[in-house]
Amino acid sequence: MKERDCVIAAIGKDSLHQNWIKGYKNFDLHLIIYDDSYDKYKNDTEYICSMKGYKLKLVYKYMNRHPEYLEKYEYFFIPDDDILMDSQNINNLFMLMRGYNLQIAQPGLSDSYYTYPHTLRNKLSVLHYTSFVEMMFPCFSKNALRKVLHTFNANESGWGTEWHWPILIDSNQKDMAVIDCLKAIHTRPVQSYRPQNVKKEMIT
Repeated sequence: MKERDCVIAAIGKDSLHQNWIKGYKNFDLHLIIYDDSYDKYKNDTEYICSMKGYKLKLVYKYMNRHPEYLEKYEYFFIPDDDILMDSQNINNLFMLMRGYNLQIAQPGLSDSYYTYPHTLRNKLSVLHYTSFVEMMFPCFSKNALRKVLHTFNANESGWGTEWHWPILIDSNQKDMAVIDCLKAIHTRPVQSYRPQNVKKEMIT
């Protein structure tokens, strides 16, 4: 039986997810609509629902409603809805996760708004290892997602959550990476940290 992979995205009316499914795809697309655009996108996938809130908290709620998905899929890509990629790059992301035995990774950014310079694409590399993958569009193995999923519910906005991930998976410095041979564009300015979105809750 062929292994299946999963893309889960919390999306709104200006989502770019339709670019992700143009052409042949090796993954299932799960959409969580956070605004009033459900009717606009209801035919894009069989896996669709409507909930209000922030991205990581919505994914946490969705996965807790559907624990069977942690058994069904091997890898989980969780991009923001303003990420521009095509289906071939997403297919290749999952292929490289397997090929390099990665637990958490992200595509390298091209021509993009960004926060962390090390997340930019190095065109001379297949990938570069890292101890930090941004919550903008992480990809997790099943085992890694099991270990970090509770952090998605740690505060309202998800801010700062990703700093805990390498500790929680006990990273060996060769299981997290920015994948440079993929192309992804972050099309909107990075939103700034807002203290009112963060609760005083511990991530353990």
